[in-house]
Amino acid sequence: MVNTLTSFPDVINHWARPFIEALAKRKILNGYPDGRFRPDNSVTRAEFAAIITSTFDQIPQRREYIPFVDVSPNYWAFPAIKKSYETVFISGFPNRQFRPKNRITRANALVSIVSGLGLTSSVDSDLLSFLPQIYRDYNQIPDYAKIAMAISTKAGLVASYPDITLLNPKLAATRADISVFVYQALVYLGEAEKIDSKYLISPQISSISEYDIICFGDEVPGVLSLVCASREYYRRTGKYPRSLLLLKGNSQLGIGGHLVRGGLSYLDRSAVPLSIRRQYNLDTFGDSPAIYQEFLQRSGVYQIALDPNKANLALNKMLQEVKADVHGNVEIESVIKDENQITGIKLVRGKTFRAKQFIDCTVNAELAQFAGVKKLKGFETFGLPDSELSVTLTFQTKGLSVEKLKQVESHYLQRFTNLSDSQAQSWINNAAGNNLEFADYLRKSLIDQNGNLKTMYAGIDYIDVRSKALSIAYHSFRGTALSLEASGSILDNGNIAILNNDILSWNALLFDVNAEQAETLARTKALPTSAMYREMEFVSKWFKSIGATEVIPASELYIRHAGNIIGAVEPFRGAQMLAGGVPAWEALGTFGYHFDIRGGIKGLGDRATEKGLNIVSLHLPPLFNFGIQHALIKDVPNLAVISPASGFEGYASSAGRIVEFNCGVGQGVGIAMAIALSENRNLPQISNLEVREVLKNTGRLPKIYGVSYLEQARELDTFENFIA
Repeated sequence: MVNTLTSFPDVINHWARPFIEALAKRKILNGYPDGRFRPDNSVTRAEFAAIITSTFDQIPQRREYIPFVDVSPNYWAFPAIKKSYETVFISGFPNRQFRPKNRITRANALVSIVSGLGLTSSVDSDLLSFLPQIYRDYNQIPDYAKIAMAISTKAGLVASYPDITLLNPKLAATRADISVFVYQALVYLGEAEKIDSKYLISPQISSISEYDIICFGDEVPGVLSLVCASREYYRRTGKYPRSLLLLKGNSQLGIGGHLVRGGLSYLDRSAVPLSIRRQYNLDTFGDSPAIYQEFLQRSGVYQIALDPNKANLALNKMLQEVKADVHGNVEIESVIKDENQITGIKLVRGKTFRAKQFIDCTVNAELAQFAGVKKLKGFETFGLPDSELSVTLTFQTKGLSVEKLKQVESHYLQRFTNLSDSQAQSWINNAAGNNLEFADYLRKSLIDQNGNLKTMYAGIDYIDVRSKALSIAYHSFRGTALSLEASGSILDNGNIAILNNDILSWNALLFDVNAEQAETLARTKALPTSAMYREMEFVSKWFKSIGATEVIPASELYIRHAGNIIGAVEPFRGAQMLAGGVPAWEALGTFGYHFDIRGGIKGLGDRATEKGLNIVSLHLPPLFNFGIQHALIKDVPNLAVISPASGFEGYASSAGRIVEFNCGVGQGVGIAMAIALSENRNLPQISNLEVREVLKNTGRLPKIYGVSYLEQARELDTFENFIA
């Protein structure tokens, strides 16, 4: 039996004791049956694989496993070896050998951690030339390991006992060595507290790094904007700019914000009326921005469903192609400015990154706020500073096929619409919170205007759930009302992405938040709260009761909206979208989407009544042309905000939260940044026309087909002007 104590008699006076005990408390490392830890024992490659996969269990798969001839599926470490290979922590030897009983050296252990955590792209290797001054045995470092040793040293992973001037790269790593390396990796990722030790190697290096462009946040529109800026700069100058992606989240869990770590696999696509599609010879979703089409193609998207793992790989590849650095788990301490321009970002850890141009793609415009840009809270654009859209914890179900799900829904629909089924009617009443009027509404909502059951519609890679039958069943099981206001969370009609016939991704579990809570969640890496995870446990139990074998929540929340900045060069309003958007002759693209306020804007009806207004009937979704001026800041001329927090006013903040639209804006902003860099100009000086000319000359200008709904636009203009 393995000893699971966190204090071991043979480490009491050991140099690595605090690291060993810290990992033992996390149940990452265990002792032996006799109670000892044996810190100076060497570690085999199989044992190392087990430690690594236990420590970094959320790292996504990055390659397919190739079976090793010397590791059978029955071998005790087979699962760990397989996963360590899939996550690129450990590779094999020629002839498909793994050599599980070989001792791993100190150098190879560090190479493994650097590779698996992707530190090759998140820590620059400028320390390489200083290694001979740090380690007296520099010449013993194998050539293939030198860059990794520089990176791991700079990242603070390395400890040497008893002499910190010796790396001892070829010595077998001990259990104590591995304990320190692994713990320090957790510290670097921001997942563990620092432990002081005189045996940790802390080289004195510059705390300032210089770049041309920095993107703060890794939401897809911002990442693609950085890629576009780098490509256009290269087209103009023949060299890539120095670029950096800074993100608050753990980059090893994937790059791509709420589409990747937040698991939002069901993509909201542009909605184009059939008559317009025929007129302009467009496909189902119109003519999407070229950079967005490339991203979808690289991610293997057919129509709607985006596999987060494939999206992460695609984004990483695109960033590597433009030679961008990536740095995760960051927290801003302050922004450095020269007059009104940003010159640098100082992080809480003390590192400062300087640049000439900055992109903010966070949902709450966090960098812009640090730079002094004012932001309206919540829906203050409607005079409702405390009101905010719900947030979602997406999740995947495994083992529940599309056909099985259809059968389950059909079963519930038939029972709920059968008034003589007393048990089913009691379930509806439970889900309605015993509100008879609400219960009657739920019954009627299960049938369309022709008297047919509202069964789900399943496309090739997505499902639209049209009724609340599944929601009613869940809330009856849960014992809570199907009401955000009453229950704080609901399982809503699901937008479901089909990743595989029995792997479904659900955008359905909504949580009620106010503006302050949305801002707090955004600033704390969009991490779900304990209450959200508790609700997820009930969701998991219910889905397993209808056939799912596994239910997996995303690692981060999908935060739809968290306020809007003011001070944009030209704010974008809902009425302007309904009127067709920016003039066609300067437009960079066209996008269509209904003014979707999922979960509702709390208090909007009451606010309208107070103002003597009627809520506008928005039955025509806008189909509008767009530019970049709403993303540029007048008073901070080297900053662009590309996110739901851009300069949207009124109902524009609804359509403005959709990724596809913001990717089009990001493509334009990227080109504008390249122009600004190469010509030493400020962003607000770059017009839509200049960007359009580049798109046209490079064959990337999409068809422009915005539609002006003037009567409805005038009605909305009146509403938006008076409601605030």
